[in-house]
Amino acid sequence: MDDTGKTETEKKKKKGDIDWHPAFVVAIQGILIDYRDALEYKTEHPLNEKPMRIDFLVIKKRPKIVIKKRIAEIFRLENIIEYKRPTTSLSINEFHKALARTHLYKALSPKLDIADMTLSFVCAKQPLKLFRHLRKLPGYNVEQRHPGIFVVTGAMMPIQIVDITELSDEENLWLYNLNVDIPKENAQWVSGVDRKYGELIDTGVYVSAVMSANHDKFTNEDYFMQLTPETCAAIEKSGLAEKWRQNAFLEGELKGELKGELKGKLEGKLEGKLEGKLEDARAMFAEGFKIEVISRITKVPLKRLKKELPIKA
Repeated sequence: MDDTGKTETEKKKKKGDIDWHPAFVVAIQGILIDYRDALEYKTEHPLNEKPMRIDFLVIKKRPKIVIKKRIAEIFRLENIIEYKRPTTSLSINEFHKALARTHLYKALSPKLDIADMTLSFVCAKQPLKLFRHLRKLPGYNVEQRHPGIFVVTGAMMPIQIVDITELSDEENLWLYNLNVDIPKENAQWVSGVDRKYGELIDTGVYVSAVMSANHDKFTNEDYFMQLTPETCAAIEKSGLAEKWRQNAFLEGELKGELKGELKGKLEGKLEGKLEGKLEDARAMFAEGFKIEVISRITKVPLKRLKKELPIKA
């Protein structure tokens, strides 16, 4: 988080970009789902009246609780997390700015002991230049505690840097998949988080961000053949339904025949809005519009229109 007046969420909305920060918050909540009653979350927490914020704050409501998750091994009472979206890296200056904000947070919280604080950085690329810099500082060192989790020693509080691309174990799938170009086999897991956790946390923003950044993984034949009602619902939430409707697999070019039950699910979940477009197309055709013009205006593929409209051979 930089020190301008706008939050990261506001910036991404203005750019029309993928909103990674809310998805990251959900990923952390997903990893710590078993401890949801013992933790409090604060996002883009303002430090004072000036435009300075910390990305994410995780507070233990029960101070003595032990969180048995690798990413939370260093956690104490109040835990500051700074997140870098997948297309950016953690620089030396950003590290020191975040450390300064952490000390400012302590200064503004006189009852908080700095020994009860931690600082975490989460990024999608190992910051090798920063590691070299820290190892040159007197008393500092960087050690890998787990795959993708690096602990920085020498500061007044525990610090860790998490590289989500190196996280390997299942408990970290939430963060590992919060990236571009995720493994194809992880697509079904992402689709299923809403069914499993949707009543506990806001999984919609997470699924939307991951699917939008990896739409090729969610619009291919292998994924299509494994569709369930949950994955159909996930596609709708992600805003990718239109891409699916225009996808060749939905237009009959899929190798082999679709199973009747699966086809019914798709029609019910993905083609509801398409029917409205087809009604417009039929009305335009009746008025004498050429099929090419109808396709361009309604964005319904020509192949589908040829099936739906009474075109003479």
